[in-house]
Order: sequence, then structure tokens, then C-alpha cells
Amino acid sequence: MAVKDAVLRALEQARGERLSGGMLAERLGVSRAAVHKAIGVLRSEGLAIDGVPGEGYRLAPDDDSLTAAGVQALLDTDFVGRDMLVVPSLTSTNTVLKERYLHRPHGFTLLAEAQTGGRGRLGRSFSAPAGTGVYQTILLHPSLPLSHIQFVTIAAAVAVAEAIERTADFCPQIKWVNDVLMHGRKLCGILTEATIEGETGTVSSLVVGIGVNLRPNPAWPEEVRQVAGALSEFGAVPRRAAFAAAVLSRFERAYALLESGREAELLDRYRSRLCCIGRPVTVITPAGKYQADCTGLDGNGHLLVRDAQGAVRTLSSGEISIRL
Repeated sequence: MAVKDAVLRALEQARGERLSGGMLAERLGVSRAAVHKAIGVLRSEGLAIDGVPGEGYRLAPDDDSLTAAGVQALLDTDFVGRDMLVVPSLTSTNTVLKERYLHRPHGFTLLAEAQTGGRGRLGRSFSAPAGTGVYQTILLHPSLPLSHIQFVTIAAAVAVAEAIERTADFCPQIKWVNDVLMHGRKLCGILTEATIEGETGTVSSLVVGIGVNLRPNPAWPEEVRQVAGALSEFGAVPRRAAFAAAVLSRFERAYALLESGREAELLDRYRSRLCCIGRPVTVITPAGKYQADCTGLDGNGHLLVRDAQGAVRTLSSGEISIRL
């Protein structure tokens, strides 16, 4: 680990407390000069580190800076987020990653403090000012069989729900397929897109976009305000770096279940948070809508519903709405 990364990890673990240069040097086995240099580099990268002669350095308790170094200091991953870029603003993390960064390694992550042309399902577009959420896209070069690609979106939904529970201190649910909800309000948008090799038909890359609302977005149109929610409305608002790291760390763990053939374990975690099982739903398809009862989830992550005629249908795509 580079000295600056080790210094930042120590400061993160003691956030709000002061650590002297001598204490850091001794703990890390480096010179005081190396610590001083590392502090300078971290400050240049945007970290709010203050120093008081005779007392030491600290990261301010209320600092909400979002930097690659700050997120990486909190990661518990082997590959997700180890190569990372954080930018102030862009159109869409998914779009920009696909245009510029598909050559980056497995696990590369692009984060933005604001999005001006975010993209959701069915071509829906949105803007997201800085400070209202965390917007990140993970690049994968999967070794998964094509039949398992749909589980990646499920892994992302589970990761977000678990990260919220850990950092915001409330327990959200999931609406099939990938809407993370609290009291029926949508907290998160997830969009997974694949790049297919033309000759072989295999997936060469996946981009997994995850946007989570930390605070209400003033740019939401009125119809969106009726269904959207934010973490601040239900619990604590975590620091952006801490929350981004929590999502990435939990995503890698969920993805590891797929790579090791343990998708049933992932589905158990997913199923335990589904809010639709055993409830009446409206199924929305390109052909129209129909009423049904949600009866369960199969081993492929497909939703099972019973229609008004008593026939059980398996949904592999589409949307549902739940009668609240």
C-alpha cells in the first residue's frame, strides 16, 4: 500500500480525532517526512485534512468530500473500485464509461458528483445536482455464462439495500427487478448494459450504473416527486465516500457468489427483501397491463405471478406496480 493510502486509511479510521505525524510515522513504519508529503498529496486530491502544530492531523467529522482516494481508503474489495475515477459532473456515468473507458480493467469504477443527462430504464432521462446523491458505474469483463448475466442486476440491488441498512440505519426493500424502496418511495436507480461481441455472441463487458438519492433532488418534476424518495427522509445521510465504498464492497461480495456458482445464496438474500411476494400487483408489459397476484421467485430470478384466470406466468422482463 502506498504511503498516502496508508495515511488516509488511518485518518479515516480515526475520523474526527487527531493523529500526530510521529504517531502516523511509527504506526506505518515510515518517516515523518513521508507522512508530511503524503498529507500534501491527499490535500491536493481534494481531501479536507487540517493540521494543528503539536496536535496532529485529522479528517473533519463533517467533511463530505468525494475523491477516489477517500473512497478507496474505505473499500473492502479485491478488484471493484481499485481503479477509479471521480469527476465533478458529466452527462451519465454509464454513457461516458461506454464511450471512453471500456478498455479499463475489470472492476473499474466511474463516479460523478453530478449528472446532467442521467439515464434510467425505458430511456428515461434525469438530472442530478451535486450533493443530492451518489452516482457510480462499475465496469465488468465477466466470465459468467450468458444465462447468468441477469443476476448482476440482482447483485446490484442487494448491494445497495445492504449498504443503506449499514450506513443510513434503516432497512429498505426491493421491488422486482431492481427498485430499492422505503415505504413505497424509490431510493435508487440501477441500469445494467451489456456489450456483445458480434462474432461470438458473448458478453465482452457489462456496465452497472447505480444512482442513489441521498437528499431530495430539486430538479425532480412533480410526477417524479410522487414516487421518488431519499435517504434523508428515512434515516441518517451517510458521507458520500463512505456510502460509495459500502455499495462497491457489497457488490463485489454479491458478484463473487455468481462467479463461484452460488447464485442460490444471492437469490435468498434478494428474495428476503422483495416487497411484492404475496401481494396483488399490476404487471406492465409492452402489450398492456393486467392484474395478478405475485406468488414467488424462481431459480433464475424471474417473478412468478398468477393472473385473474388462475394461470401462473413467469416474468423475465417488464415492470410491476404494487397496490399500496
